[in-house]
Amino acid sequence: MGYHKGTRYRITAAAVTCALFFAPATALITPTVALAEDTDLESLQNAAIAAGDAYQQAQQKVDDLQSQIDQNQDHIDQLSDQMPQLREAASSAIRTQYKLSQDQPNLIGMLLSSKDLTQFIAQLHYLDAVASSNSDAINSLAQAQSDLESTQAALNSQLQQADQQKDEAQKAMEDAQQKAEAAQKKAQEEAAANQAAYEAAQAAGQQDPTVTEVQQAASDTSTDSSAAQSSDASSSDSSQTASQDQSSQAASSTSTDSGSSSSNASSGSSSSSNSSSSSNSSNNSGSSSSSSSSSSSSSSSSSSSSASFMYVLASMYGEGDGCMYSETASGDIVTPTSMGVAMKTMPLGTIIEITYNGKTVTAVVNDRGPYAGHRQSDLQPAVAHALGFDGVGTVGYRVVG
Repeated sequence: MGYHKGTRYRITAAAVTCALFFAPATALITPTVALAEDTDLESLQNAAIAAGDAYQQAQQKVDDLQSQIDQNQDHIDQLSDQMPQLREAASSAIRTQYKLSQDQPNLIGMLLSSKDLTQFIAQLHYLDAVASSNSDAINSLAQAQSDLESTQAALNSQLQQADQQKDEAQKAMEDAQQKAEAAQKKAQEEAAANQAAYEAAQAAGQQDPTVTEVQQAASDTSTDSSAAQSSDASSSDSSQTASQDQSSQAASSTSTDSGSSSSNASSGSSSSSNSSSSSNSSNNSGSSSSSSSSSSSSSSSSSSSSASFMYVLASMYGEGDGCMYSETASGDIVTPTSMGVAMKTMPLGTIIEITYNGKTVTAVVNDRGPYAGHRQSDLQPAVAHALGFDGVGTVGYRVVG
């Protein structure tokens, strides 16, 4: 389901506004690049949305890189805090190792002077533990230094990438702003033209097309109802005429039988009575059938108007939101007198009755939306004013045409 121009502009304005809200102040004074004059509004809106998406993606990359930068900076800070202690331990280990290497003859003498093998092994393990501890201290310093250097290199690379991504985000943001301004300018031009056309039509005594559409639908409904009632009356008259003809034929037959034979008078009278009874029965049956048909037709013609209302959350648009004199999904223009509503899935052109706070009006579905919250209907100004509706609230609706 495609977006119409008016609704799409509402979405575009919201998306680009959010995208540009946190933009640097310098970007807001960037000169607007002139776009092709013959570019239609929908293309400009699509371009603005695409540029806004590009800005968001670039900014997301900046945010991701910044998170990595922060992590690496924290790691560098931790290593920097540990380095003095590691350097001191490594220095002490180096000095100890140097002394041991210089005192090797005495160490050998100490081992050889061991009283037994057990003492020899114990002294050997001690010297080995001292040497291992010194080696660990020196290696820890070397590893920390290597980790610090590699982390610093990664940080520097990330900072460069972040600068590049910021530049791309800045360009994307400027592009989004330029296209949004172009789309807004185009929308304002179209709205001005639509307003001029509307005011000229009002001056000429022409009413809003949506009002005409609603009135025509009401007229068609009234015509259909009258035709149904006329058909019912005609059917009833035909049934009564047929019953009367049958009664006349039965009476004539009875008179003829009575004249030909007086002995059969009683029989003829009985026949006449039976015939009359049959005629009355037929007449009653015809009347009953006619009444049933009339009742069925009346029930059918009023079924749509007697349908129960469905209640949904609704809002209004067309005042203070830049949508006045914009084009709807059906091609109508939102005007101060347009009796139109926007609904998400109801077929365009559907005539509905809307009730709110004891008031009921008839409107036509000529737009798509709303696209905020859980709202199911968006009322144009004239509809909202007729109902005394403002802001957001619950309304009832039912299809009547």
